[in-house]
Amino acid sequence: MLPNQDEILAVLENCSTEAELKEFFVQYLGKKWSVNGLFKQMKDLSPEQRKTAGQEIKMLHDTIQTAFFAKQDEIKKAYWDEKLKEEIVDISTPANTLPRGYANLQNLLRRNVENLFQWMWFHIEYGKDLVSIQENFEHVNIPANHPATEMHDTLYIKDETHPKSKVLRTHTSAHQVELIKKYWPSCKFIVPGKVYRNESMDASHDVVFWQVEWVVIGKWITMKHFKHTMEEVLKGILETDSIELRMRPAYFPFVEPGVEIDAKAEVGGKEKWLEILWAGMIHPVVLENAGLDPKEYSGFAFGLWMTRMVALRYGLGDIRLLTNGDLRFLHSFPEATTI
Repeated sequence: MLPNQDEILAVLENCSTEAELKEFFVQYLGKKWSVNGLFKQMKDLSPEQRKTAGQEIKMLHDTIQTAFFAKQDEIKKAYWDEKLKEEIVDISTPANTLPRGYANLQNLLRRNVENLFQWMWFHIEYGKDLVSIQENFEHVNIPANHPATEMHDTLYIKDETHPKSKVLRTHTSAHQVELIKKYWPSCKFIVPGKVYRNESMDASHDVVFWQVEWVVIGKWITMKHFKHTMEEVLKGILETDSIELRMRPAYFPFVEPGVEIDAKAEVGGKEKWLEILWAGMIHPVVLENAGLDPKEYSGFAFGLWMTRMVALRYGLGDIRLLTNGDLRFLHSFPEATTI
């Protein structure tokens, strides 16, 4: 005879805690539940009776199990409702403000430079930090015996085949020939990025600094185009017309003629002239290396020391402040939070 279903459900209804539910489950729904004895009695029944009895026992089990899960959800909900009354959480209360990230001032200037040149329809290229000796020196008309190729200036990377096969680029000019070939014959592009020098660190020098190079090539490009572009770009980068600049002749193997452009700034508490820009008309050898005829095409190139431009723009007396990881320094520049 089947147990009374209503009596079992009444026992379940009286359960009010998880412990009581667990006890109910063991007694009525577990492996040793009380109805199991009914299956043992089925061996004395005929096949037809066993079929009917089995269906009735299964229906009883399913009904109790469904009621059990409903009761379990009810008890859990009551538990959490009570918990929420004790531990009130007002979800309308504003959360604590999380600190914002800060952009490095060099990255801010790089973005400004890229925006400025994109507005002038220049291509933006980044190149790679590790370049070949040919890219860094020979392609831009720097002889193998030039002092810049010595260890005191250049950081060489050894490999299995050659002790000096790769270098950390000492200038973004290392990508000039490659990019002229990519965009030739007439082209306008800039290459912002880090460059590396093996030199002593002080208030105006570092072993790693940011540089941006811009190149313009076409027919009938002259020094007049070069000077006008340089002045307009510097005004846009520094957002001022009051900076004091000077232009003086200088030798660079990859330009002819070449100039250095200096700006007056305060460094270490003293006013001094800082070289911020090298520039000049691209050397005919470089144009030939890129596959252009220097009698038909000409162009100019600039190399801007962005790290020093940051120092000028924000009045920094020591460029090492940009890389020492001190957040208090960045906190003093509200524009650095605009990331």
